[in-house]
Amino acid sequence: MVCVIRVPLFAQTPTGAGSKTDSLQKLLIKQKEDTNKVNTLNALAREYKGSNPNTSLIFINDALALSEKINYKKGKANALRIKGGYNLDKANYPEALKYYFASHKLFEELNDKTGIAKTLGNIGLVYWKQSDYPKTLDYYFKALKMDEELGDKSGIAADLGNIGIVYMDQANYPRALDYYFKALKMDEELGNKNAEAAVLGNIGIVYSKQADYPKALEYYFKGLKMSEKIYQKQWTANALGNIGLVYKQQADYPKALDYYFKALKMDEDLGDKSRVAIWLGNIGNVYNDQANYPKALDYYFKALKMDEELGDKNGIAINLGNIGSSYIKIGNADRSVSTKKYKEAEEYLKRSLALSDTLGDLEGVKEIHQNLSQLDSTLSKREVGLGNFVLAIKYSEASMEHYKKYIAARDSIANDENTKKQTRTEMNFEFDKKEAIAKEEQEKKDALAAAETKKQRIVLILVSCFLVLVLGLAFIIFRSLRINQHKNKIISHQKEVVEKQKQFVEEKQKEILDSIHYAKRIQTALITSEKYIARHLARHREF
Repeated sequence: MVCVIRVPLFAQTPTGAGSKTDSLQKLLIKQKEDTNKVNTLNALAREYKGSNPNTSLIFINDALALSEKINYKKGKANALRIKGGYNLDKANYPEALKYYFASHKLFEELNDKTGIAKTLGNIGLVYWKQSDYPKTLDYYFKALKMDEELGDKSGIAADLGNIGIVYMDQANYPRALDYYFKALKMDEELGNKNAEAAVLGNIGIVYSKQADYPKALEYYFKGLKMSEKIYQKQWTANALGNIGLVYKQQADYPKALDYYFKALKMDEDLGDKSRVAIWLGNIGNVYNDQANYPKALDYYFKALKMDEELGDKNGIAINLGNIGSSYIKIGNADRSVSTKKYKEAEEYLKRSLALSDTLGDLEGVKEIHQNLSQLDSTLSKREVGLGNFVLAIKYSEASMEHYKKYIAARDSIANDENTKKQTRTEMNFEFDKKEAIAKEEQEKKDALAAAETKKQRIVLILVSCFLVLVLGLAFIIFRSLRINQHKNKIISHQKEVVEKQKQFVEEKQKEILDSIHYAKRIQTALITSEKYIARHLARHREF
């Protein structure tokens, strides 16, 4: 079982129950039945989603019930979105879509653009899980547009990275790298180390798929360094395992085993059984390539046991096929045990075939039919050597039948791949058209924005000039007022002086007049009046 682990950007590593959940539960006990309690229930549901899904579901349902009771639409929308995630983790995709769409509708009613953007991304994720890439891209691009309108750079970076994953799955590696590098640049600017580590790992996967191993290792090691720096153990394990796969592809088996065992130990410490099963199977593949079949079988059986515990049918089918293939090789290498090993090989291969058929895994069906054809061909040759021609013909016919089914599965995969290539070509054409239209619209927007900016600049200059003139005029008026005020003070002072002088003159004039009047009164008193003189003169004449 060979597996490259990619790190999605749409979700963080699930958190387990711990101090945060304890504090939230203590807070919950004290709260009244209001919006704050709904928010706390939703927070607890998110915290338990990864570590204890059943407990998470209880909190989700409680949040939904209380939201309905108090008519808290935003709380209900968030609870529905978390319930969509719960069903997504359970691979119950119809239910996941049901809750995500219900949440999306409520966020639209509330005109909550952040909530709308998140649910668009969640819906895209469900379609991605189902390999419905056209719908996935449709919703991812809608989420991207909404985040751009919001100016949410973190959301934009995540959307770009998720779009890159879809293009990588479609083997459109140039476009995948284009979006990954855009996301990486934005994450570096934001200082978002978690997302940066994820994108670095995904870029490494693209180069690995193109067999550009030096570049793949360069980015895997960058991602590893970043994951270790931010103590992201899950992503560190992913990077270690992916590095091991590159070394295996280069037939550097010691280094491949070294990194696989490091990844295995880390995921064992984390308790991530699904990843542990992957690394066990990949270690078995390395030993198988080295023809160390006993060790290969040891790890295949360990991986098989873990996949059976997890109920991972795809993993079970792969490990059954790997075990059957190893038994064929052991039988071919050692004739003394060939009969027993061929029988065991047939048993495991047929179990794998039945499961692969049920899962609709054409790639697995093709490989198993090829192995069974080779096994029956080997058995036919052995029976010919023993002179058992009837049995030899029987095995030969069985070998031919498996070979025909192998060819049919191979052709079906090829046709399916051709259909996918055609779909990719059409999608790329449509996307290029949309991108060209979007670019043209953006150029128009930029031109309008530039014109508006120019207009605003002119208005600003005119307003500034007007303000300068007003300030200048105000200064002149103020200065004039100050001068007039000063002049008025001088005039008032002069007027006061004149008034004092006038008063002084008037006082002096009054004194002079008073003196004159006084002298006149004295003079008048001393001089005999004319009437008196005349009367006396007349008396003298009578004598």
